[in-house]
Amino acid sequence: MKSKTIYVDLDDVLCQTARHFLVIVEREFNKRIAYEELTDFDVGSSCGLAPAETDELYRIVHRPDELLRMAPIDAAIAALRQWAADGYEIAIVTGRPPESFEPSTAWLARYGVPHHSFTMVDKYARFQTENTVAIGLDELTQREYCWAVEDSLPMAQFLATRMQLPVALIDCPWNRCAADHANVGRYADWPTLARQMARIDMR
Repeated sequence: MKSKTIYVDLDDVLCQTARHFLVIVEREFNKRIAYEELTDFDVGSSCGLAPAETDELYRIVHRPDELLRMAPIDAAIAALRQWAADGYEIAIVTGRPPESFEPSTAWLARYGVPHHSFTMVDKYARFQTENTVAIGLDELTQREYCWAVEDSLPMAQFLATRMQLPVALIDCPWNRCAADHANVGRYADWPTLARQMARIDMR
């Protein structure tokens, strides 16, 4: 029987992470950067930060108080509620580091985000997974999903090729840098994605 589990990323899919990064960049480094200028997946690079500044930015953004301040994407949460009502299981799969587990799950609870599982994955070789709650990409490939929603083009391509998944890529300035894989569909926003999903029988 085909899986009815939908892989859903967290940052910039369910919450406004990049926009919160920009708030921190202006507050801490006195640089005002427009959202559309974030053409590199590495926010520090897009904002013209030095390596030490980028490290500090990522340290700040992963503090519990900052993670809990991130605004939700209301249309995304509404879509997840409908998918759950339709019998799909929602698997939230994030590339956040293991130490952000508790504030991340607290954020999901605060905004009533429906989900059946929450998995932290070292998507970009940024942290160690040994003796943590996180897993690596090889372990991720052992899981079964029917569909995936991502904002990261490299991760979308990984899911499309290694896992042979149809992937919905939420259109963002940083994922317009290359042609999409055949299994990757680009969506302007969550309402457009939700309407398309309503037409598809994935069972």
